Amino acid sequence: MLFNSFDFAVFLPLVYLLYWTLFQKHIKLRNLFLLTASYVFYGFWDWRFLSLILISSLMDYILAMQIHAAKPEQKSKRKTLLVLSLLLNLGFLGFFKYYNFFVESFIATFTLFGKAFSYSPMHIILPVGISFYTFQSLSYTLDVYFKKMEPTHKLINFLAFVSFFPQLVAGPIERAKKLLPQFDEIKSFDYQAARSGLLFILFGLFKKIMIADRLAVFINQTYGNIEDAKGIAMLTGVFFFAFQLYLDFSAYSDIAIGTARLFGFKLSTNFRRPYLSSSFSGFWKRWHITLSSWFQDYIYIPLGGNRKGANRKIVNLLVVFFLSGLWHGASWNFVIWGLINGLFLILLDPLFKLEKPSGGMKRFFAALLVFSGWTLSLIFFRAQTFGDAMLVFQSIGFDGVQALYDFGLNSREFTFALWLIAGMMVYEVIAEKWSETLQERFYAGHYLLRWGVYLILTLSIIYLGAYGAGNDNSFIYFQF
Repeated sequence: MLFNSFDFAVFLPLVYLLYWTLFQKHIKLRNLFLLTASYVFYGFWDWRFLSLILISSLMDYILAMQIHAAKPEQKSKRKTLLVLSLLLNLGFLGFFKYYNFFVESFIATFTLFGKAFSYSPMHIILPVGISFYTFQSLSYTLDVYFKKMEPTHKLINFLAFVSFFPQLVAGPIERAKKLLPQFDEIKSFDYQAARSGLLFILFGLFKKIMIADRLAVFINQTYGNIEDAKGIAMLTGVFFFAFQLYLDFSAYSDIAIGTARLFGFKLSTNFRRPYLSSSFSGFWKRWHITLSSWFQDYIYIPLGGNRKGANRKIVNLLVVFFLSGLWHGASWNFVIWGLINGLFLILLDPLFKLEKPSGGMKRFFAALLVFSGWTLSLIFFRAQTFGDAMLVFQSIGFDGVQALYDFGLNSREFTFALWLIAGMMVYEVIAEKWSETLQERFYAGHYLLRWGVYLILTLSIIYLGAYGAGNDNSFIYFQF
């Protein structure tokens, strides 16, 4: 079920009304209702995969309790239980997402040495959101193992935590320490939280439908016709994709955060104006924050982080970025994209002294360098094959202006898209300056201003949104 669909427009108000009218005062029934609603939400895509998320959740629930119950001297038992959780979660993820990729890579490697194999790829359906809920459930077992938290004995609460529908499919990836206790809280309707949540949802829909989906029309045409999209058209497609990816994904996070607030839950911030970053290290503290922190806490730090010398730090960073690329998809293009960004952080930050730029102009050019490097790396993220990515690099140029409007957007739509990007960046700069107080300032303003903003956003989405023109309007990160 898509956030930007008619189905969700019916589902959300119905669940919201039932939640606050029938289940507000009964915590167990309320959580059972949320669990049911979340399974309906997920099962709407393909009910058969509900068994997968249920089995994964039940096993982590049981294993975490057994890990906690093991005596201090039973270290080998605790490790065995943890390995079992890892094998279960990563086994499901590996089979559904990477089986064909690993087999094909294995065969390609042996082919280089003159060994021929015949292989017919299995037709495996990738369960929506499996990368997200797997990491969320797995982090719970890891936190119990490392004694960062005690396991819950409330099965319904845990199942609801893993499958919580606002963030089930594409995050934020929540830690049990933060989200799980919220299922034990007595909820009372909070007008301020509901109002804030609705604004998050409205703004997320604006970014998705007004801007990201409009840019997708041009991007799909250029990347789908690389041999014809020469010069500035291809360059624009590359530039547009950087904004489509950010606005599409951050829109999902905004809608997820807003939806959770309607039910009295607080989710983590997942994006914090990453395109204003003046260093690559700063960028990864602002982009997909919950995934970056997951890799930091469960991969980078256990490997030694920066505590074992400069060379070991470099190796650890490359491992993290390799795995981050692989997490995004079963393709060497994603791995290359991840490693490129790791090298940017390792090489360019110290080379250009990006971490602490002094002065407004230096900060501007540092941010421009970071954005340019990130944008070019996304060619590997968006292109279907390595060969396509190389062809995109070869096609980029500044000629061919006359063909700029031949890729899905006429001159008026193209100009409108540019204005929308510019407007969004102006908003980002303003939000950066008043990051702590912007929402308070907005709500403290005159009610005519507030309702004017609500009205403009709503009417823009309805009358100026990009609906089904050259794209299916699904969220990009649904494929991960």
